[in-house]
Amino acid sequence: MSPRHLDVALCLLIFVTALAIRIMVAAPVIAGDTKFITGDDTDYYGIAISLVTNGSFTLHGHPTAYRMPFFPLFLAFWHLLFGIAPYAILPILLVIGGLLPVGTYLLARTLGGSTWIALVAAMITAIDNYFVIFSRLYMTEVLFSLLVVTSMLAVSRLRTTYDWVWAGVAGTLLGAATLTRANFGPFVVIVLLWLVWHGRNKLRVVLPQTALVGMIVGAMWGGWVVRNYMVFHCLIPFTTQGGNAYYGIYNDQATADDIGDRFGYWIWRIPDPPATPGKVWDEVALDQYQRTVTREWIAAHPGKALRAALMQVFHLWRPSFDASINYLLTVVIGLPALIGLAFYRRQPDIVLWLWFTVTMSALTITSAGMERYQLPLRPILAVTAVLSMTSLAQRLVRRSR
Repeated sequence: MSPRHLDVALCLLIFVTALAIRIMVAAPVIAGDTKFITGDDTDYYGIAISLVTNGSFTLHGHPTAYRMPFFPLFLAFWHLLFGIAPYAILPILLVIGGLLPVGTYLLARTLGGSTWIALVAAMITAIDNYFVIFSRLYMTEVLFSLLVVTSMLAVSRLRTTYDWVWAGVAGTLLGAATLTRANFGPFVVIVLLWLVWHGRNKLRVVLPQTALVGMIVGAMWGGWVVRNYMVFHCLIPFTTQGGNAYYGIYNDQATADDIGDRFGYWIWRIPDPPATPGKVWDEVALDQYQRTVTREWIAAHPGKALRAALMQVFHLWRPSFDASINYLLTVVIGLPALIGLAFYRRQPDIVLWLWFTVTMSALTITSAGMERYQLPLRPILAVTAVLSMTSLAQRLVRRSR
């Protein structure tokens, strides 16, 4: 069997295995238990059904910018085909979950991993508890992780081929990822700078292609900003959820010493705004109020605010509540391996993944630093974990001879 055919066969095996695992976990839904369990999924489903039935991006009957638009649009497309019943599109959600380990396999191969290194890394992603569970939920985590992996693969291909088609693909995937989770947007700027830096010897080709990537992302993101301005008559670059997130981190309750290790964790708090005659406290006004109160609290408590910010990063990478083998492989082994490989090999793609890791870690100071925000990083951490363990094993074998 040729290497290409072997890759195709293994990708099919990985997909079928991952899909089977996810189907087993989704058994309660398949049996008829279609109630939502997180709260976020209710919002995404509600917006999607509004798009299908009314053609409007609304929640509870009102225009909204509380959630980024790509995931509700994605859900709406499939609900339009499969019906509006909850979990009518479960097969699509499970397929997306099954494709992520395939993306991990391709990522490992792109980074120079052997067939078997790529297979092991893919299987680590296939059995990852969080990916398995989130594959059946109306949540952004799995789709976003897949968009991150595929966009990084496309950027890698663009860097090595300087092909206009790959520039278009990379821009589209980066734009979709930005419209799925707001904290991906700042990283796009790093990607553009990275492309220019590594193509500085061919700027006549690289600059126009990088500009195309940026314009596609800008057009997709800009459409969302323009829509928000037309609907709410104010600038909303990402979502109106931001004020709630910031206020949930930086307040006296969240930073109380008696909370212990929850210091700096996102505590769900919606402040009671002052009663103002004629003032309607819609989600935009509440978002602005929460941001204002947060800034005032940070200015009044700089020491606590700094500690809360640092604790947000800690909560992102802290030990898993179930001490799963996936956490051991990806965070305990994979994260140091990513850092080591980035500085030792200086392979451009691994360096870019390190920048993404740094960006996601830094942005936890403006959002809830819960463990599920590491999920888009776990595919690369699975790859670097297997690469490092394989390299260590080879060295030990050579020394023993």
